[in-house]
Amino acid sequence: MFKRILCFSLFLLPVNLLADQWSALHALLPKGTQLSYLILDPANNQLLAQSNADILRTPASLQKLLTATAAKLYLGDDFRYQTTLEGNPSRIKNNSYQGDIRLRFVGDPTFSRADIKAMLRSFKAMGVKQISGNFLINAAHFSGYQWSDGQAWNDLGVCYTAPSNAIIVNRNCVLGNLSVSTSDAKKARLFIPSYEPVEISSDVDVVTSEQRDEQFCALEVTRNSQNRYHLWGCMVPRNRPLGLAFSVNDPFAYASQIIESELKKAGIKLKGKVKLVQSKQADAASQVLVKHQSPELGKLLQVMLKDSDNLIADSLFKTLGAAYFQTAGNFRNGAQALKLILQAHGVDLENAYLADGSGLSRHNLMSAKLFMAVLKYVYQNDAKLKLLDSFSIAGVDGTLHYHKGVAGPLLKGNIVAKTGSMKGVANLLGIVKTTQGERLFALVINGYNWPETALTKQTKSPVVIFEQAFFEKIINSPFE
Repeated sequence: MFKRILCFSLFLLPVNLLADQWSALHALLPKGTQLSYLILDPANNQLLAQSNADILRTPASLQKLLTATAAKLYLGDDFRYQTTLEGNPSRIKNNSYQGDIRLRFVGDPTFSRADIKAMLRSFKAMGVKQISGNFLINAAHFSGYQWSDGQAWNDLGVCYTAPSNAIIVNRNCVLGNLSVSTSDAKKARLFIPSYEPVEISSDVDVVTSEQRDEQFCALEVTRNSQNRYHLWGCMVPRNRPLGLAFSVNDPFAYASQIIESELKKAGIKLKGKVKLVQSKQADAASQVLVKHQSPELGKLLQVMLKDSDNLIADSLFKTLGAAYFQTAGNFRNGAQALKLILQAHGVDLENAYLADGSGLSRHNLMSAKLFMAVLKYVYQNDAKLKLLDSFSIAGVDGTLHYHKGVAGPLLKGNIVAKTGSMKGVANLLGIVKTTQGERLFALVINGYNWPETALTKQTKSPVVIFEQAFFEKIINSPFE
C-alpha cells in the first residue's frame, strides 16, 4: 500500500515553475496540437517536468506496454500458445480414423501453414491415411468481434489490422504486389501466389502524378465475403513492384482451404468436410494426438514491443481475458482482466478506457500520468519482468531505428522507448540516458496535423523538430 501511495504522491508536487521552463517547446508544434508529457527521475522519485499529464488522450501503440506487463505478470515466462489435434487413438483402425478429428485453435499469432503441414504429417505417421468423419476446426477459445470497437473501417483490409481470431494461419495475411509491366501500360498488373486460397481482382489505372492529383484518385480495396477483394483506383508508374498485404477477413474460410490442401499433400483422404465448431466441449474420450507450441512469451513480447506487432498484442489481450475469467476470451473481458491484474500489483488505471491490447482502436483513452505509473512499475521491477530490453533503441533497432525525432549522435542509443503512432498521433514512452542518470518520460502528442505538400516534403516536420528539442533538453538540463 505504501508503494502505491508513493507512486502517485509525486504528481501532487508544485510543478508550475518547472512547466514554465518547458513552455517554449510547445510553440514548435502546429496550432491545435494536444500535448501531454511527464518526466521523472526514478532514482529519487522526483518529478522534473509535466504538462497536461492528467488529460486522457489516444495512446495508439503505447497500449502494448500495458498488454505486455499484464501478460508477464499473469501468464508468466513459461507461457506458450498450444494448438492441438485431438481425437481418440483407439479409433485408428485399418489406416483409417473412424469419426471426427478436431484441430483446436487458440489464437497463436505465430501459427503457420508449415505448422499445419507438420501436424498432419505426424498424424499420418500414426497410421492414418483416411478420416471417415469430418475435420472440425474449433475456434471457441475466443468469442465476439475479430476487431476492437473504434478501429477505422478502411484499415481492415490490410495486414497490420489482421483480425484477432482464435483461428490464425500465416498471421491471417496474404502478400502480393502490383506492378507496371511496360512504360505505356494503362493498367497495373496484380500478382498473388497461386497457393493462397483468396480471390483478388484488380482494375487499377496507371496515371501520372499530375493526373492522380487532378482526379483525386488513390489505390483502393473493396472487401467482400469469403476472402474476396477488388483493387481499384490508380497508381503512378514505379520501377519496383508495389508490395501489398491483404488482411484475411474470414479466417475459417482461409484455414479450411489450407487444411484441405495440406491433407491431400499428406496423402490423407477426408471423407467428410472441414467444419467450424464453437463449443469448448470435446468428446470425453478425446485426447491430444499432436500438438504445436509457439515460442515462449518473452520472444513474443520482444517482437510485439520492438516491432509494434498488433496481432500479437490483441491475441494476448484476449488470452488474458480467457485465462483470468476461465471463459472464451474477447476484447471486453481482456480489458477487465488487464486492469485487475495491474491493480493487484499497485498500478490503478483509474478511468482509462481500454478497447484492445494493440492500441489500434480510437476508443482507447490513457493519460501521460497513468502511462508513467505503468512505466515506473516496469522500471522498478525489470529484474523480474525483463521488458525494458524489448523497447526500441534510438538509431539501433525496432520502430526507433529510423525514427527521425530521435536521430543524431546525441540521441542515438540514449532513447529507449515504445512508440505509438497513427494519424494525428505521435507518442513515445520510455527512458532517456543522461550523464546525470536515467530519466523516465511519457510524451503524448494528439491532434497533430501538418499537411504534406511539395514544399513541406523538403523540410523537417514540426513533430520531428519538437521531439529532438524535447529529448535534447532532457539530456542537457541540470534539473536542479
